[in-house]
Amino acid sequence: MATITVTGFREAQQTLSIADLKQSLYDEGAALMDRVLVTLHGEEHRRRRLLEMKIFKKDFFAYYETQVLPKVIRETLLPFVAAVRVDLIDVAYQCMVGLTADFAGIDRPLRTEAETADLVRLLRVFGNAATIGQFKGSREEFAALKASITQGMQEFEARYFNPSVARRVALVAQFRQGVIAEDSLPRDILTLLVRNEEQVDLPRDMMLRETAFYFLAGAHTSVHSISHVMHELFELCARDPAQRARLLAEPLYLQRCVHESFRLHPASPVSKRRPLCPVTLAQGEVAGVDDTVVVSLFQANRQVDAFGEDAAAFNPQRAKSPPHMPYGLTFGVGVHSCLGKNLAAGDIPKATTDSNTHQYGTITLVARELLMHGVRPDPQEGPQQDLSTERETWLRYPIVFSLP
Repeated sequence: MATITVTGFREAQQTLSIADLKQSLYDEGAALMDRVLVTLHGEEHRRRRLLEMKIFKKDFFAYYETQVLPKVIRETLLPFVAAVRVDLIDVAYQCMVGLTADFAGIDRPLRTEAETADLVRLLRVFGNAATIGQFKGSREEFAALKASITQGMQEFEARYFNPSVARRVALVAQFRQGVIAEDSLPRDILTLLVRNEEQVDLPRDMMLRETAFYFLAGAHTSVHSISHVMHELFELCARDPAQRARLLAEPLYLQRCVHESFRLHPASPVSKRRPLCPVTLAQGEVAGVDDTVVVSLFQANRQVDAFGEDAAAFNPQRAKSPPHMPYGLTFGVGVHSCLGKNLAAGDIPKATTDSNTHQYGTITLVARELLMHGVRPDPQEGPQQDLSTERETWLRYPIVFSLP
């Protein structure tokens, strides 16, 4: 039993594309992650991915960015801006929880502060399912963490999933009977699963985990990304105060900054794979079925041969990067690449891109809204990193809103 680590960019890219390497990063978080899209493999993964790709279409991204996202962000930010001194992590969770609940298909009938706080609490618990494999605490703390995920799933099922799936089952039945039109159905993952549960063999326990996974994946990784993006922007503006005006005046430049932050700070620093049969890796090593292959996304994304001599630095104007990969391997490659990449990161601009119609991605839009409200690091209290995990994560990040 050996652990083989891959750090080179091209070697990592090739390794992640090997069909006989199965995802194993989330094995310890099985209470939520068992047989969800990101942990499936082979034919079952292909069929599930093809189904769910139906919702990840260009027109949906445009609808989301123009009709849904701006209103939610502004409504969420108002109380935080009024409070002046707040925590960026709290702001990010509040912004993303409503968006991803709606996208996953989790109804929020009350839409109260208490309901939002409860969803944020569950989302934080679910985040442990994605990161528990990199937890650095004691055995007792590890066991307690696993138990909290199971308990959180039970609460989520009873309080949110069961009513949400029941409503969609009824709506789909009405649509099939001709009572309502197709455009009256919710446009979300859970509705898609309900409409196709027989074709892709989705019993309710699996549907529960898939819905929870999309709720988690959309919000948890975005919170991580928002905090790192804003930190890099704060550092950029500290070095050159004129950058703040440019970030607000040039949204395409702001998006390049977001992509550069994605590259430097992947949601998980590594990807783990388990060989299903003996596999020859890009560097010539053979990985057996008892071995673990670790792809260091953190190191691969900072390789000089791929990104230039300053590969470890934040430089949104870098001249060198692999074609169409300004954010490196952060979103994966091939059949296991992140379906929500365009939703989070937007389209990669071209020379002919129209900044008025371009799709920027949720993280750029959130960052722009924060900058428009004069967000700055809290001068009285610095940020604090989470040392309980191998992931590069901010535990707290105090900020202030102070319009000039």
